[in-house]
Amino acid sequence: MSFNFAFKSFLRNPTFTYTAKTSLLALTWLPVVLYTANHVVWLGVIEGSSMTPTLNPESNGFIRDVALLWKFGAKNYNSYQRGEVVVLTNPRDPTAAVVKRIIAFEGETVKTRFPYPESTCVVPKCHFWVEGDNIHSIDSNTYGPIPCGLIQARVTRIVFPFSRFAHVPLTGGRDPKLAVLDLAHKPI
Repeated sequence: MSFNFAFKSFLRNPTFTYTAKTSLLALTWLPVVLYTANHVVWLGVIEGSSMTPTLNPESNGFIRDVALLWKFGAKNYNSYQRGEVVVLTNPRDPTAAVVKRIIAFEGETVKTRFPYPESTCVVPKCHFWVEGDNIHSIDSNTYGPIPCGLIQARVTRIVFPFSRFAHVPLTGGRDPKLAVLDLAHKPI
């Protein structure tokens, strides 16, 4: 029996034909999945305690929240609301991402906290003031207002653990009425 004959017999095998067709069909969907993951929606594991108690309320660190990250329209500054939780590129480490809550918008004056060098800050055009719900969070009080371009996604829903399946609330952390001195621009 020659190699050529054995190879042709293998190619005619129904199991091989089915597997090859299924694999090729699955590969054609790979660009769709990649596009969706990068530009529309994806699931993300929330690390750390900066958004405790809203995200990762368990302090043991074994169970982390998995959240739905809505990426579509993330660069549209005017689409955000006060209190939304967002994923953004860490201003101190561009290879990392952080999760914070939007506290203030452009033109608003924020009453800052330590370690920010001034007692107040006016948020520049197309920037946000973001803070973690945990008072010990490293946020805009450390690195100042962040540009809209650093935002990667909205954190819209907790999907795991199933006992916490719910929308991420627009409240938590510092009360914007106490943090923002000029509330004329965006409603709370």
